[in-house]
Amino acid sequence: MPPLLELRGLTRSVRLPDRRSLDILRGIDLVVRSGEHVSVVGRSGSGKTTLLNLLGLIDRPTSGSLLFDGLDVTRLSDRRRAHLRGASVGFVFQQFNLLDGRTALENVMMPMLYGTARQFWRRERTAREMLDRVGLADRARSTPNRLSGGEQQRVAVARALVRRPRLILADEPTGALDVTTGEAVMALLDQIARDSGAALVTITHDLQVAALSDRSYLLDEGTLHAVDTDSARSALAGTGGIRTGREAVRTASPSTGSPASAPGGGA
Repeated sequence: MPPLLELRGLTRSVRLPDRRSLDILRGIDLVVRSGEHVSVVGRSGSGKTTLLNLLGLIDRPTSGSLLFDGLDVTRLSDRRRAHLRGASVGFVFQQFNLLDGRTALENVMMPMLYGTARQFWRRERTAREMLDRVGLADRARSTPNRLSGGEQQRVAVARALVRRPRLILADEPTGALDVTTGEAVMALLDQIARDSGAALVTITHDLQVAALSDRSYLLDEGTLHAVDTDSARSALAGTGGIRTGREAVRTASPSTGSPASAPGGGA
């Protein structure tokens, strides 16, 4: 299968007030195919957010190329990049970024207000189906202040996936959740991404979250280094958290796709 994302020698530098150049990313090479889950781990200040902004077509690299389905997006105009981002990329953030005073249903419908005519006219039906997919059909009329942290993140996941993006970017998606709830939400996101054939890239500082992916990389001093995910997964298996999160997805009803009651009270 040809790559969905291909980064070749990608760099990002910024000019400091004293006119020196600060190199944030140095020659990043990365290939991500549809249906894959890839994680990037790094400490605070390592350049993870910069990399996410490049992958999400929010920012431009200083040099190198970024190919999306074979198209070098570094050569596109801002308008074409924005159109491609809206149609093909979904974002899940650490802070849920839900609209206060709007129901879960209204929050999930929001991206389709800017979609195709078909998406616009089918927005309520599609949003309800996606809320059911993440196990929140009965919470469609609830506002964020009446939802638990895990429920809010699941609404955010539904919103990110409602337009069926080809690439999902998750930026510290479990950072505002307790460990058990975070693992259940992450397993749900991973499963839905696989079912839709989307590529999932998770940016995190948490090795336990990274262990849920197919491939992991460490971002250090502006370069990517492969991480032995199997070893990390084996080392963490004894905690039960990863197994619990996956079990919550495995026990979903095959007919509806709705997840079973997740551990952690409101995941």
